[in-house]
Amino acid sequence: IDLVFFMSLYASAKTKTPHIIYVIITVAVLNHLLFPKYIFTLDMIFPPWKDFLNTIYGAEQFFPMWISTQLPLYLSMGFLEYLLQMWLIQKIILFLILFLSGISAYHLCPSELKSAKYFAGLIYMINPFVYVRFLAGHWKILLAYAIAPFAIKAFIDLLEEQNRKRFINTLFWTTLVGIFNIQILILTLGVYCILFVLKITQIRKETQLRSDLIKTTFLLGISYIFLNAYWLLPIFTAETTIINQMGREDLYIYATKPSAINTAFTTASMYGFWRGGYLYPKDILPYWHVFFAFILFLAVHGFISYYTDKRISIYVKGFGLTAVLGLILGSGVYGPFSEGFESLYNNVSFFRGFRDSHKFVALVVLVYAYLGSLGVAEFEKGFKAREKREKILSMAIVTLALITPFIYSFTMFNGFWGQLNPVDYPEDWYEVNEYLNEDVQNFNVLFFPWHGYMDFKWIPNTQKRILNPAANFFDKPVIKGENVEVGGVYTQSTSPVQQYVQFLLEKQDDIDNFGKLVSPLNVKYVLLTKEVDYKKYFFLFNQTDLVLVKETENFYVFKNAHEVSEMYEVNCVSPIRNWSKLLERSRTEDITKRLYLIEGSSASVTASGCGKRAVSYEKESPVKYELKEEPSMKYLVFTQPYSKDWELGDREPVKAYGIVNAYEVDGNGSREIRYERFYRVYLPAYAISMLTFLALIFVYFGFVRFK
Repeated sequence: IDLVFFMSLYASAKTKTPHIIYVIITVAVLNHLLFPKYIFTLDMIFPPWKDFLNTIYGAEQFFPMWISTQLPLYLSMGFLEYLLQMWLIQKIILFLILFLSGISAYHLCPSELKSAKYFAGLIYMINPFVYVRFLAGHWKILLAYAIAPFAIKAFIDLLEEQNRKRFINTLFWTTLVGIFNIQILILTLGVYCILFVLKITQIRKETQLRSDLIKTTFLLGISYIFLNAYWLLPIFTAETTIINQMGREDLYIYATKPSAINTAFTTASMYGFWRGGYLYPKDILPYWHVFFAFILFLAVHGFISYYTDKRISIYVKGFGLTAVLGLILGSGVYGPFSEGFESLYNNVSFFRGFRDSHKFVALVVLVYAYLGSLGVAEFEKGFKAREKREKILSMAIVTLALITPFIYSFTMFNGFWGQLNPVDYPEDWYEVNEYLNEDVQNFNVLFFPWHGYMDFKWIPNTQKRILNPAANFFDKPVIKGENVEVGGVYTQSTSPVQQYVQFLLEKQDDIDNFGKLVSPLNVKYVLLTKEVDYKKYFFLFNQTDLVLVKETENFYVFKNAHEVSEMYEVNCVSPIRNWSKLLERSRTEDITKRLYLIEGSSASVTASGCGKRAVSYEKESPVKYELKEEPSMKYLVFTQPYSKDWELGDREPVKAYGIVNAYEVDGNGSREIRYERFYRVYLPAYAISMLTFLALIFVYFGFVRFK
């Protein structure tokens, strides 16, 4: 660490730029992780290849756990895939997280003194918040965190002087923060609000300046809405979002956990992540409280020293208020302000996104970077003191300040203290993927064990649990578990497909025709990977309609003996009470030869003349299918997960088997099935954002007058 630090200082002296310092430190942190393999952590799974360009077709239907703010991010990754391997894209992202964290905080620091700026970058780059979020794989949160200081700096510049370039810069950086993570965006907007109110208060007697600032800020908000229509419009027109899946139990499961003295102290010291099992610097470093006290001292000293400074006093006060806000909200329901936090969670919808109250620690780190750097700046002024003792003391304190981030979070080095190691997917994952791709039919793959998160023995980390990567890895569409299984919460998924598979697993002892029962889901293959509790799924070997077609070191591959199709037609329809009745019917008949509707449907019952026929079609895009011939039977079944937005002509579907789409065909000649929400909501939203972007380009370069 000392070698890296002094090499950085030497390079800085030679180049007169801080960039080389943060490059060297970033490489030092990631050195062990830069091999051409993947880094797997809890929520970070990068596949060898993923058609990210399909994200343009809409979040709810195709990416139910995805926030549509990230569309530009995934589109960019989709284009980069054609130039770079995915493991390299991952390493570039990880590099940018650390490098941009350092350089952005460096530029946010209001002091011109180098040691102050370097401290701001170092403490913002190397700290327990970044450390644990890195281990948890929250790379999108960290990307937003890394550039948030750029956005705040741009907004501060805009508050000081309103012109078109500062306006566009602020809009650009704010939008970029939101692209990476919506929670960090909300925190950034919170800082904006505090600084704006203080600035308005400062110039309250200067009527024209106050009016101009209010108008500019209002225009900034309107411009942001239009520029970000691509995700704002879909979210505000959605019937349900991920937020709706969060309940009161989440508030306690994901709350900041006290790990030192109490929750408030834990939050202030930048710890408190809800998930256990990680090795922290405080677990090894004796007297770590002393180093935290020193960081806190620098921030308090900076606040006191510049509280009345004419140039930056309102920003010093603003970051002081931000510290209080971060401490109160970061403490969550286990802190001294639990009732207020729970009230916000229950009554403010967007606040549910902060069930993980530890995210507010990002504000605390931001304050340490800004105010702490001012504290360092005050001590650097002592370098010019006449008394030798004062000069030596000042130099000692500044030197200690610059090395404190390295000591306080020293476990970020050496592969995060051996907790992370690069690895590739096992060879037989690629082998099974190739085997499935040899089957040219359009079908789904069902993946077991049924866990949203699970341990994989081939991951060489101390923590082997990651988000199940099957849906990202395999080229064929994969149905996998979305159950989180955290605390007392088994699952928060509202998907009927998830509920149906879970129902079948609960009834596994009574099932010997599993292939028939998953045929309505267009499941042609079932993969059972030999991980965790895979032996609980050995009932698959007892099925009369599943054939074991391949076994590898990590997989059993079963093929469904029943004919499956993404689209087929039938003549018969019957209402049933529930899936238990469907299970009973499956013992005596092929349930795909009759359209079953959960009780409550107004459909009539047809008792004879039942049959089934696959439908010839062309998939023009993920949101548009064209039938090659007009259906000859009465009902058309389309095995995409049910959504009323999948329309045949202008006809909405009914929920077949309680899980997929079906249409009554009346010979009206309709042959086109479209996901209408894409055309009705997403395309107009994209158009608004693109036109706004082009208009802003004209404004930025002066083709349109801005005042």
